[in-house]
Amino acid sequence: YDAVTGELQWVWDLGQGGSVGEPPEGETYTRGTPNMWTTATGDQELGYVYLPLGNSSSDYWGPDRSEAENEYASSLVALDATTGKEIWHFQTVHHDVWDYDLGSQVTLVDFPKDGGTVPALILPSKQGQIYVLNRETGESLFPVEEREVTTTGGAETEFMSPTQPYSGYANVTKPDLTEYDMWGMSPLD
Repeated sequence: YDAVTGELQWVWDLGQGGSVGEPPEGETYTRGTPNMWTTATGDQELGYVYLPLGNSSSDYWGPDRSEAENEYASSLVALDATTGKEIWHFQTVHHDVWDYDLGSQVTLVDFPKDGGTVPALILPSKQGQIYVLNRETGESLFPVEEREVTTTGGAETEFMSPTQPYSGYANVTKPDLTEYDMWGMSPLD
């Protein structure tokens, strides 16, 4: 909306191919697509707005999600603040059935890199991963590794992504539990 006139300027509807207008006569906005649970961040320098998205409904069940929903769920989307057109998006969880959506807005920084600075943003995730992305392009300033993960354990018609992204930047995840960690209720056993 225009902050002065209150007039609608644009709408970004993922279910309509990222359309930027109101739905056609007799239609509605798409229901159940990944939505924004937290605060958007505006970048006055670039004229972008960054949207941290959640999951599609329902959070823990994904076989009926569309290709677009799987592509954009648990993603950060950069839109042109004037037109609503997508600039880029970056996904932190593939086919999220664990409710690991983005629970925090991004922080805009000038990040030191190669003797200078890069306009960047810091994107924390619920899994303890911290991503540092170029604000203009959405490219990570550090390697993002696609690690193989287990694909078993879901409901019969559910499927799991065979890989998940892991940030090459510092993270706050805890190490995996070992057998040694699992025994003992007191220091004596």
